[in-house]
Amino acid sequence: MTGLRCAATFLVVSLGFSTVAAGPAQAQPASSISGSVTDSGGAPIPGARVELLDAAGNSAAMQTTSEAGSYQLTASPPGHYQLSATLQGYRPVKAPIDLQDRPVVRNLILKTTELTETIVVSGSRSATKVKDVPAAITVVSGEEVQLDRRALSLEESLKFVPGVRVEDELGSAGRTRIIIRGTGTRANSPAGSGIRGIKILVDGIPKNNAGGSAQDLTNIDLEAVDHIEVLRGPSSALYGNQSGGVVNIITQEGQPATFAEYRETVGAYGLFREHAKVGGETGNLNYFFSAFRTDQSGYRQNSTFSNTGFHSKFRLTVDDRSTLTTVVGFDRNDERSPGPLTQARFDADPSQADPTFLANGVRAVTDELRLGAIYQRQILDHSSLEFTGYYLPRHLGPFQQIGVRIPQDFMNRGAGVRVLVGEPIGTFGNRLTVGTEFQDTPITTGTFNSVTGAALAETEEHATTFGAYLLEELSLLPDLTLSGAGRVDWVHYTSENLTKAAGQAGRLYKKFTPRVALTFSPLRSLAMYASFSQGFEAPIIGELRTLPGGAFGFNSALNPQTSNNYEVGARGSVNDGRLDFEVAAFRQDVHDLISPIGLSPNNSFQNVGQVQEYGLEVGAHLHLLRGLTTGLAYTYSDFKFQDFVSGTTVYSGKKLPGVPDHMWAGELRYRHESGLHAAAEVQAASPIYADNANSFSTPRYTVFNASAGYDYDRGNLRLEPFVLVKNLTNQKYSEFALINDTAKRFYNPLPGTSVYGGLKVAYQGL
Repeated sequence: MTGLRCAATFLVVSLGFSTVAAGPAQAQPASSISGSVTDSGGAPIPGARVELLDAAGNSAAMQTTSEAGSYQLTASPPGHYQLSATLQGYRPVKAPIDLQDRPVVRNLILKTTELTETIVVSGSRSATKVKDVPAAITVVSGEEVQLDRRALSLEESLKFVPGVRVEDELGSAGRTRIIIRGTGTRANSPAGSGIRGIKILVDGIPKNNAGGSAQDLTNIDLEAVDHIEVLRGPSSALYGNQSGGVVNIITQEGQPATFAEYRETVGAYGLFREHAKVGGETGNLNYFFSAFRTDQSGYRQNSTFSNTGFHSKFRLTVDDRSTLTTVVGFDRNDERSPGPLTQARFDADPSQADPTFLANGVRAVTDELRLGAIYQRQILDHSSLEFTGYYLPRHLGPFQQIGVRIPQDFMNRGAGVRVLVGEPIGTFGNRLTVGTEFQDTPITTGTFNSVTGAALAETEEHATTFGAYLLEELSLLPDLTLSGAGRVDWVHYTSENLTKAAGQAGRLYKKFTPRVALTFSPLRSLAMYASFSQGFEAPIIGELRTLPGGAFGFNSALNPQTSNNYEVGARGSVNDGRLDFEVAAFRQDVHDLISPIGLSPNNSFQNVGQVQEYGLEVGAHLHLLRGLTTGLAYTYSDFKFQDFVSGTTVYSGKKLPGVPDHMWAGELRYRHESGLHAAAEVQAASPIYADNANSFSTPRYTVFNASAGYDYDRGNLRLEPFVLVKNLTNQKYSEFALINDTAKRFYNPLPGTSVYGGLKVAYQGL
């Protein structure tokens, strides 16, 4: 730790202790208000945050309710205020109040949050309430992403989403692979390949380039996340190519009262993370800005990681009908890769690096600039127009692989237009969404011998996509909605190796994908749906670079994989919202599955036939006792090859590698009115096959984590220290299984017992 960082740590900790030690202010305000906070049944609610806001939206006084649900606030001078009460799991409530020179009593009622009623998601393409989405969708709040967590990896954030497996390759802020219902296992390179088959959006701007892949997710600032929407299953009818699932990340915005936060996290394997953010509103401008730096030496040899960058978001209210939002960000990642291990090396020492990776110093340095703009305008009472444009230049280098150095530059740029029309059709409720999207990515890649510097290949590649879609949602009855969607996509790739005389090669993929669904809501707190949809996944441009057998070329014979998905599900609340649940059952038939073959898993790819998939996904969140909640996510996957013959080898009847039959995740969380909170977590998975023949598998595992924190409020100051212990039982395990590696390097070991801690200092109403 550098001297500057030591000084910063000492300053933050000293500030926290000095504030806690300071006595209460002596001045006595002239006005007071007291009362109780109860639920709709009259039961007192302890630990609720009750706050007085002045006319400018600044906090004038704040207190959490006692065990009896009572509170008492004082404010000066007398005047007009807003009284608010908030608590996770309940709908926030605000009420105007006029304070005079006499005590005022005001009781508040908090109603439990019915997730299916209140949250509006944009990942459905039509800004629909969760209740009305005819698909498996889960919303993860910013608090779930950040509370008592390192907030470094989506693995921490999405572990309680059924049907989603986020595999942490290094146990740090490094690479992750997202698998949704079997889609995503092709992100399979020993040095990390990013995301395949899953659409990743940040504030409406795709992380996937036009070539189909999202290179990495290390540059997503999770401490700036407002919420994450996860849409499971084929979504090509709305999002086109590479949409076996959608992860839509929405970042924070400013608040009426200006706020500033600083968080410092330290811990095992040299982790040191600094994060600062500020936001607010002034006039018609809403603003948010965050900056961060992360350094970690890593659990394994040759796994050092550093990441520095910033994210900003500005929303300008142009007039009473339109807004303009801009997003600007930059980050630089420098990460070394230890490579996967064979079982013998995994058993001997899981912290070691693969000798070849270590000898070659495999490493990647990435710089990415992000510029985006979203213009929204209301054009009729129930209709709106949205335009999105973005420009994301990216440079990879030095990228040191085994024996070669690979500098790469590409530009991810594009635009989209969406029109939402909500005008009724006669007596029927109606919502029509029409949109088009264009994306273009030129890629220049060099491959040079690490020793001699000789150019082995210089490629110029280009990926261009265009899609047009339509979504119609028609309310046949107040509790019955029929929806239909369709999209047509054109995906065009070209490639040329300038060191060879083969000339330019290319391929155009065209596909129409439909979706039809029915949603039935017999009760206000219950919704059921049934749907049919198709998926479309063209090979990414990097999978076309090598011919079967390993020779460089353009594999124009590689076709897209497609799928048919049949799904039924339900979501709702029971017992006045004390139990929230979601369940989905599906059958998915995958045709022309794209699978790695050859001497190493990413040399070449082929279409291998049919896969039949049956799955069950269950999620639940239950309020057990006052302040005590529990959550559960369970996933069952029965994914088998139906028609797969390679040469003389028959794989029909074998399990799809990379997907466990069973996954569990559970959490028990307690929050006391004093501000103390603690949680215990468990994650488990059955063995994961690592090859098509099902000859090798990674072992089953069960991992326990625990965390605790404390929220201390004093006026406008809030302190939040926390401690996190991961892998309490020192389980030896690997989440990321490298698929079909002929060298049998199937294991990416994760750390044993490790401890982390941090402190957040927040100021509200500056």
